[in-house]
Amino acid sequence: MKYVIVTPAFNEEKYISETIDSVLSQTILPLLWTIVDDGSTDQTADIIKRYAAQYHWIRYVNRTKDSRQSYYASNVFAIREGIKYLQSIDYDYIAVLDADISLPADYYQKIEEIFSHEPQLGITSGNCADLIDGKLKKHLYDRRSCAKAIMVFRKQCFDQIGGFVPMIYGGEDTCACFQARMHGWKTWAFHELLVSHNKPLGTGPSNNMLKIRFRQGICDWGLAANPLFMTIKCLRRCFKESPFIVSGIARFAGFVYAHFKGEKRQIPNDLVKYIRKEQLKRVFKGNKIPAEHQVSISL
Repeated sequence: MKYVIVTPAFNEEKYISETIDSVLSQTILPLLWTIVDDGSTDQTADIIKRYAAQYHWIRYVNRTKDSRQSYYASNVFAIREGIKYLQSIDYDYIAVLDADISLPADYYQKIEEIFSHEPQLGITSGNCADLIDGKLKKHLYDRRSCAKAIMVFRKQCFDQIGGFVPMIYGGEDTCACFQARMHGWKTWAFHELLVSHNKPLGTGPSNNMLKIRFRQGICDWGLAANPLFMTIKCLRRCFKESPFIVSGIARFAGFVYAHFKGEKRQIPNDLVKYIRKEQLKRVFKGNKIPAEHQVSISL
């Protein structure tokens, strides 16, 4: 497997060593790994530099953070900065890896098996699980929504969709999956392929879960979610996502808030039409994924 990794990192001194060690233990190593320090004010840069001095395929990249950019948009711009250093590399897959993740040693080996099995697969990932009190709690994802923190793209797909859109409120991973499907690619998350998210949701810069859910509702608005689909989604999240009941309410409140505030969307009209059409099909077909979009492989 010829692959490269790009990691955006901002104030990750507590976790980034574990992330790097988990990549060092991979059964298939990357050709190049660019780790972009996105203006950290802690010891993140020193840790990256220490590893980069030992391994020629790890490259430290410094990016000056733009205070006008939101945290989520800045993260995407950091990824773009890292990609600039890949131009001379001949690779088939590009992986994005957050700096607070620990991967199982065979993660990228299994990803290679998945891509080999399904030529039309453009984006894939495992599933993040928060490490809480020594136990892993899975994130709630749709099968076709791959988590940016551990995403892997087929290079042709990444180039065709133009990578990530720097979204103000996040959701760039969901947007990328929609774009890929609009261009005829399959996207699929393997929930049985678990990775450890060492910084559980709600313990980072945004440490209030209701604010996070509210922001996710604004994000859904930015991704042009169909109102009927969004209503059903939020009802489901009331019982599937913590904090229970109020989680779904907070999401829907964020969606309604963005609507009445007139938040501008950052995606083109053709993508808006595609997203709403796909979501309506899911509503009227009981959320069943069409057979032609499914990926069937046993890990």
